[in-house]
Amino acid sequence: MGPKELTPEIVEILKESRFAYLCTTDQDNQSHITPMFFIFDEETRDILVFTHSKSKKMINIRVNPKVCLTVDVRDPQNPFENRGVMVQGEAIIEGSADAFSIVKDDKLMRIYKEFSKKYPVLSAEPASSEDQMEIQLKYRELTEALVKVRAKRMVYWRGPHFVTVDFDHEPMTTKST
Repeated sequence: MGPKELTPEIVEILKESRFAYLCTTDQDNQSHITPMFFIFDEETRDILVFTHSKSKKMINIRVNPKVCLTVDVRDPQNPFENRGVMVQGEAIIEGSADAFSIVKDDKLMRIYKEFSKKYPVLSAEPASSEDQMEIQLKYRELTEALVKVRAKRMVYWRGPHFVTVDFDHEPMTTKST
């Protein structure tokens, strides 16, 4: 594996999985974990999420930008086949993601389109049902800020076996246990 290269297993999980669990901590070091829709930028190794600017996670990120995010795939028949990726890093608030900002910003538009492709129910296309419309409106209301999680370390596991990729040090270290 070359410097800072991710394993195919890490990329697959981060590209294909539907939910990430984002953990932040408040000023009293109390943890707060939330399931999130996300996209993974393979080129930069960043995880991108949209959230409400006044949410607990955003308040926590402003106090302490160190975050942890987990994406996993569970095997209900055999827990030794469970696999996942834990990302430790820094949350960077990229700014407002309201409808006006998205239209005016090529980067935000690209990200929004990626979210819409991964999660069609969030699409800007007209909703095909009242339930879908309610979901779209609620999601847009709760997703006015874009947050980028810049990975400093990723840990991949399958059952009891782990591989760590550390981006803080040159050369990259990988550890298998």
